[in-house]
Amino acid sequence: MIVQYLFSGPKGDIPIGPELLGSPFRITPERPHPFLTLRDYFKAIEDFLIEVQGASFIALIEELSGRATRPGSITRLLIRSEKHGALYHLASIEIVTRGGHRNKFAISTAASNEAKTWLNREYGLLKALEGKSLVPYLPKVFFKGEVRCKRSPATETLSMFLSEWFQDYHEWHLSVDKNENQQKIRIWDQKQGYRFASIEEAFEIYKQASMILTLYYDTHHFLQIYPWHHAAGDFVVNTGGEKIRVRLTTARKYEPIISFPEEQNINAIIAIVYFFLNLSIMMRLDRLDGIGEPAWAGHSSLRAVIKGFFQALQILDAQGRYHLGQVAYLLSVLKAFAPGEILRLFEPLLPLYRKGHPGDLSLVRANLKDHAEQLYQVIQNFHL
Repeated sequence: MIVQYLFSGPKGDIPIGPELLGSPFRITPERPHPFLTLRDYFKAIEDFLIEVQGASFIALIEELSGRATRPGSITRLLIRSEKHGALYHLASIEIVTRGGHRNKFAISTAASNEAKTWLNREYGLLKALEGKSLVPYLPKVFFKGEVRCKRSPATETLSMFLSEWFQDYHEWHLSVDKNENQQKIRIWDQKQGYRFASIEEAFEIYKQASMILTLYYDTHHFLQIYPWHHAAGDFVVNTGGEKIRVRLTTARKYEPIISFPEEQNINAIIAIVYFFLNLSIMMRLDRLDGIGEPAWAGHSSLRAVIKGFFQALQILDAQGRYHLGQVAYLLSVLKAFAPGEILRLFEPLLPLYRKGHPGDLSLVRANLKDHAEQLYQVIQNFHL
């Protein structure tokens, strides 16, 4: 079996030479590991698949390919470093078996104690949310485990889990089109090259992202997938073919974002109103090109947010999962709020943005009055 260690780049795979493999493995983008190297990280992934989870991995490939598979059937193992986040390291794994059959997966790796806690929670949550929606939008997870990396006299344990890879889905972020001096969505297409989304594509991305989050909202217990952030690349998009498809790559928590007294019957309506208000803010937050200055999407995104939100509610209603009466009633509740009332409703949500990405709160405060007025206009003009 040929094993290759690679970096994933916008122009294709980048082979990693011995010198770079000997450089320090980074716990975070700013913090190098005291003794592990990049080679140790790649070798740990290889060991996780072949030794720690070997039998489970072979069984998974056999199940997906529909053919008998033995360890000797694997001719190539490609391990690509895809992304280095604040908590995890994301790699893609491509398996090539005899006959040229290919399977691709994702591996998330955590090194610090904090990251390991998040990773274990995320794995359990993704497992629990499988089947939550009749049309799932989250990646399937297969198995998790730990790999001990020894570098005398010290050892380090890395936590990992294997999950579905969204093939031909790409990260996207707000960026500035210098030719038009205008802020747009830029799709990080690793095959065709980075490009700016059209107005129609941008609308569909925001609409589907809003729909996805709403489909996972629990109207009984006010549970929702949160936190999430565009700057983290949590949503990816496939623009190939005739339809645009959006997926959510992770679920870090699934709980209410605001506590309400349980004895009030109106709580369920109040809760979903706050879900919608927070959705309208979060959909506008990003960082330029993913790592630059905090960015605020144009107000046209709000039309997509409300359309995706109510489209999801109608799906939930058809599935018997809405439980809040008529969907039209919620729209009438939103239409009853004046701009000033909408502005005041945002006050309990502001602490959420203080805990989010740096710069979010100041950006929200600077735009909140205009946002409330724009949201009011969008609500008034929206019809089921």
